[in-house]
Amino acid sequence: MKKELEFNVPFSGFAGTTFLNCFASVCAFFEKLPAEQEKYFFLFGAMCGHSSLRFRYDGAPTEMEKLISVRDFYDCGGDYAMEFLFGFAGYDYGQMVNPADFKEEIISSIDAGKPVIVGTKGAADQYRVITGYDGDGLISPGYANAQRPPEAPPKYEDIEVLYVFGQKNTPKFGFVDGLKRIAHVMERNIGENTWGTYLEKFRSYPETPDSFIRIGADEKKARIARLQKSMWDVMNTHNFSEVFRNCLHDDLKNPALDELRHEIGGPRYGYTHDLSAALITLADQADWSHYYAHYYGEMIELTLRQIAENDLRVHEAIKKMIEILN
Repeated sequence: MKKELEFNVPFSGFAGTTFLNCFASVCAFFEKLPAEQEKYFFLFGAMCGHSSLRFRYDGAPTEMEKLISVRDFYDCGGDYAMEFLFGFAGYDYGQMVNPADFKEEIISSIDAGKPVIVGTKGAADQYRVITGYDGDGLISPGYANAQRPPEAPPKYEDIEVLYVFGQKNTPKFGFVDGLKRIAHVMERNIGENTWGTYLEKFRSYPETPDSFIRIGADEKKARIARLQKSMWDVMNTHNFSEVFRNCLHDDLKNPALDELRHEIGGPRYGYTHDLSAALITLADQADWSHYYAHYYGEMIELTLRQIAENDLRVHEAIKKMIEILN
């Protein structure tokens, strides 16, 4: 027996098949708004706190990253995020981990006209959308636009966890709840001194044996390579900015929020996005063996201080929004 849903929803090109990307596409399918997928992707990512995550220099995940994501920063498959996403979108859901239940649950959901999201074993981009079945085989969409799209549907033995959409209800969480979650994630970033862990590695003065001005070219390259990796992640400020710049939720159309919206979308996180791109380019282009290369550390330090300042100002803007909307 075969059944396949007509699933013509694209995926965001800003991620692979993360839970967030799959969830946004399924919600766009239910709402019959395929062209709105990326709007959902940006909005859901901001509201669940994912687009506010920051990262330690040593690579150890922060407490918030461990709650929001599972495999790596991008997956957004932690229960803390997932419970909010379903509640914010207004869907009941079931989460199954017993392989004996997978086939029956998938067939039942597809027969009811509902795609299923599965988490597969191994890969970081391990989430897949199931849009049909064919005997003992599964059917997935083409994942149009997604980074690193899977070449084939998963097999039942590849599935680790199953997420089934239930009834659509009044959303459990509203926009202000999302703002509060953003503020909480930002407060935890500040409390863990995430940017301080980078400033320690790029500070030149006061001079110590570990100061950027004193270390050799190989260590300079290693430090800038680590910074570059984090800057690619910090470019999620683009996704965050899109929510506020383009009023991707009706509550943002309140004129009392206009000044705060513009500050977030332009001089703060629009700026952070550009500074991140500049540091990424510096890492690729700079000659770290040059006699004056150690002076780059001071420029990097100033740039990081501005990025950290932008985070603080956005946090203040979010708190003001909460006050206004309450």
